[in-house]
Amino acid sequence: MLRFIFILLFFVSLGYKAQNITYYGAFPTIDCTVKLKNKWSGYSYLFSAIKPYESIEGNTFDAARFLSTYAEVGINYDISSVLSGTFSYVNQRSEPFGVNYTNENRVFQQLTLKLPYGRFQWKQRLRFDERFIKNVYSSSTVFKHRLRYLIGGKYSLNDNTYLMGYVESFFDTKNKFKYSENWSALQIGYKINRNNAIEIGYLFTGWIRNNKNDWLNQHFLQFTWVSQFKILKK
Repeated sequence: MLRFIFILLFFVSLGYKAQNITYYGAFPTIDCTVKLKNKWSGYSYLFSAIKPYESIEGNTFDAARFLSTYAEVGINYDISSVLSGTFSYVNQRSEPFGVNYTNENRVFQQLTLKLPYGRFQWKQRLRFDERFIKNVYSSSTVFKHRLRYLIGGKYSLNDNTYLMGYVESFFDTKNKFKYSENWSALQIGYKINRNNAIEIGYLFTGWIRNNKNDWLNQHFLQFTWVSQFKILKK
């Protein structure tokens, strides 16, 4: 488990290359899954990225604000006991309360593999995004697509407490295959009861922010409410 943590932290450090702007903030999240009939389940995933302080970035005043809002809904199908497929819709807004905000409508397809090994469970996920990004100020819409690969794991400390972490790499695929974004996390979770858990810990997000390959690096305290329940019997 310690080896896995060190690998995660190594990949997190890659986000510092060509660093130009760094933010710190909070990342409240809701992760809800509803078990449906047979092998089907539905889910929703919501978050906000918040910069709670004012700063000076490149001699320019940078206000405290919501950096983004995100709403994802989808459906999962269990192909086998370890492999599942997902189809989802996403709406994401960057600088959501600013004049020059962007509104993104996205669909994606993904495969997720989970392999248990004692108290540890490996997770791998491959996702393909189709993105329609509209700049509301200029009224222009751009279509993009990308490939995302996540590797991570979850380790049970006892019946109620666990550690989880992941590294996800993003690759633009529209014009040329290019590494463009990274998300990495290391968190601790606690099961409140059979259907609910809370997770809290460190989340890093970083991506290329302009054509000079300068990066925006963001360090968040993420806290997540995780809920899983059934509404239909088999």
